[in-house]
Amino acid sequence: MSHRWFPILLCGVIFGLYLGLPTRSYYWDGVLFSLRIEQAQQHQIPVGELFHANHLLYSPAGYLLYSAALDCGLMLRAISALQVANAVLSSISAYVVFILARRFTGSEKVGWLCAALFAFGATWWKFSTDADAYVISNLLILVAIASLTSARSNVVLCGVCHTTAMLFHELAVFAYAPILLTLALDNRRPVRVRIVRFAAYIIATITCVWVVYWWCYRARFGPRHSGLISWARSYASDSGFTRSLGQLIGANIASCVKLFAGGKLALIEEFSSWPMWVSLTVCVAAVSAGMVLARGHVPRNEPLKTDRKDLTVLWMWLLAPAIFLASWDPGSAFHKLFLWPAIVLLIGAYGLPRLPSRVAAAFVLALVAWNFGAFIWPHAHVSADPVLSLAVEIDKQLPRNATVYYAAFSPDDWYLDYFAPGRKWVQMTSDSGQVVVAGTGPVCFETTALQNLKDPLRPDPRLSWALVNQQHNIRFECVHEPR
Repeated sequence: MSHRWFPILLCGVIFGLYLGLPTRSYYWDGVLFSLRIEQAQQHQIPVGELFHANHLLYSPAGYLLYSAALDCGLMLRAISALQVANAVLSSISAYVVFILARRFTGSEKVGWLCAALFAFGATWWKFSTDADAYVISNLLILVAIASLTSARSNVVLCGVCHTTAMLFHELAVFAYAPILLTLALDNRRPVRVRIVRFAAYIIATITCVWVVYWWCYRARFGPRHSGLISWARSYASDSGFTRSLGQLIGANIASCVKLFAGGKLALIEEFSSWPMWVSLTVCVAAVSAGMVLARGHVPRNEPLKTDRKDLTVLWMWLLAPAIFLASWDPGSAFHKLFLWPAIVLLIGAYGLPRLPSRVAAAFVLALVAWNFGAFIWPHAHVSADPVLSLAVEIDKQLPRNATVYYAAFSPDDWYLDYFAPGRKWVQMTSDSGQVVVAGTGPVCFETTALQNLKDPLRPDPRLSWALVNQQHNIRFECVHEPR
């Protein structure tokens, strides 16, 4: 087999592992995306409600994908369609990382190792099997930078990809830093041409993003509604900047470590099985082999093969979002996925060429095996997510004609509504806490509704569930008689 097929074969292996073990510990936004997509497809909500300021086009694109899957006769949930799409897009991302690493270092072996490290880093691996906007946005940034740093330097393709990336996730705005730096450092062109390209890129991309945001805002809220800027700048109530030294240092370091390796001892104990122990054995064997191969080896003190301009671009790619994310939700590893491609490529530029390829391959294999056994394998089980387990249990026992009341639709409710489908969810609007239901099915109240009830509830013990711990406070209680 020709060596040129190896990267494609590697991407096929990556896709197979992604598709074979999709996560069951879902990203909460992905559950809400899927819930809204299915509601729009069933005409329960307008399609315009799918536009979200932080990831404008992700849910509408998911809606089109899900509708196409149904039209093709595929009977699947929206979240499954989004997971398959992410697996495909992430595999392509790994191939683009291979291309960039090979281009920057001049080594195919470094390219393969970077592609494997990128694809099987803990947080990226998990989110590649989930439903989220991070994968497609990062893929578009990768293609944008790859097109701009190629010999032909296609700035139009770069602009289209970067603009689309920002429309899928707002954090892609930080890709302006490496892209504009690349335009500024392009010494193949006169200074005047560089200035024109620099300015034209900014004006064109910002204009396109603004026009799309304006159109989507009108589609969601109507032509007479004002407040586009405040909507575009909105964010979740549990997100924000921090000034805590512990968060700025400890949480940042912990979240960066999670990009490489995941897993907890409790998960290993709970999901102990032969696939886990085989992978952990491979991990130990690979570490041992790497140490043996590295014994007596002096790291090569050779000049870096990566051009200084390319290194500057990579550092800017890393530092621009890293500075912002150091104080914005510093403990969130998933936001730092926008750092991950640059981190991997910098490792490929500085670290991997200085090691024997067998040593580097052994340590990458060890990381892959560890993440599979200690992180991905456990999270591929429903029982790894207690809220999902609760929703599955409710779905089995609660009649489909039940009506569920809530006061505030919390992330836990997103899970219960989506994974126990078919029940009617109604928001409590009465200040008195009184509700009147016409129907024959059970009447249920989730946590926030129970807190707003005026009269004490006498629930049916057979239709009552609870999940109360440090992470969750879920109560779900039902009565047979309408109140």
